[in-house]
Amino acid sequence: MGLFGTEKHAGLTSQAKAMVEAYFSRRNLDPHQHELKDAAGMGWWLVEGSAKIYIYLLDNYQGATLRITSPIVQVPEKNLEAFYRHLLDINGTLSSCALSTHENLVLVVAQRPTFGLVQEELDDLVWHVAYVADQLDNKLADQFGCRMYSG
Repeated sequence: MGLFGTEKHAGLTSQAKAMVEAYFSRRNLDPHQHELKDAAGMGWWLVEGSAKIYIYLLDNYQGATLRITSPIVQVPEKNLEAFYRHLLDINGTLSSCALSTHENLVLVVAQRPTFGLVQEELDDLVWHVAYVADQLDNKLADQFGCRMYSG
């Protein structure tokens, strides 16, 4: 499995792809310039504040899935128990997204099947992940002395 939980899949829904492209177009961004060419699956990126946001459409045995993720900081080398406890406490206050880790990175993640997805929900999920990531990256870096994601 890749850094953001992606694997190469075929048969992604054209409706979900059109919604992602419409999101970029409304933001006056060219979705083709923001495609992740080397990513497994279908993906795009954008920057909001200090956070880099990745949007993926994945096809799995249950159908197409939308996954929005933002790596925010590296796990610190010291004070791990307090750090992970703090992440769990933050998770208890979040809605529509969660904190997770992959290798040495902390991610803000939102994921849902594309079945029944409407444009407003996609837009809101992207904004929400971006907002949470932009709010937390500096705070976690300052509080725990960890490095911010710079990819």
